[in-house]
Amino acid sequence: MTSRKEFREIMKATSNNKADPNKNICGFAVARALGVEDATRYIHTMADLQRAIRSMWSLRSVKSKMGVKVGKTSVGAIRQRIKKRGEALAYLVHVDGHVILLDQDGSTSVDTAPAQRDHRRVLAVQGVYMSDNDTKFLKMMQVKEKVEGRVKS
Repeated sequence: MTSRKEFREIMKATSNNKADPNKNICGFAVARALGVEDATRYIHTMADLQRAIRSMWSLRSVKSKMGVKVGKTSVGAIRQRIKKRGEALAYLVHVDGHVILLDQDGSTSVDTAPAQRDHRRVLAVQGVYMSDNDTKFLKMMQVKEKVEGRVKS
C-alpha cells in the first residue's frame, strides 16, 4: 500500500505542470478562475480541487438534478441542461482524467483540453455557489477586486 507521502511524490513526478508540479494544469486553471489557486498546497486530484474550492465557495453535487448517467452523459448534453435549468454560479464537470469549468449558461469558462464536438463522458457535475460564511464572503470580495484589477490593467 502506498503512503500519502509516496502518493504525492508519484503525483508530482507525473504532473503535467513543469512550473509547479504540485498542481496539475487543468485543476490549477479551474482553481485560478475561482480565485482559490493558493488555498491548498496540492491540486492533483478531484478531492484536492474540491478542498480548494470549498475554502471560498459552496460546492454541491448536481448530478441528479442534471440527470447525469455516469459514463453515458456527454459534456455537450450537460451544457444544454445547464442552459435550461442551471442555477449555480458555475459548474465543475469531471470527465476521465480532466476537469472543466462551465459558467451559469453552460459556456466554457476553463477547459485546458477543449474539444470541437464535446462527446467526453461525464463522471460528476458539481455546482459552485456563494458561501453563506462571512469569512469566505470577504475572501470572495478580495478575489473580485484582484480579478477586476487584472482586467483593467
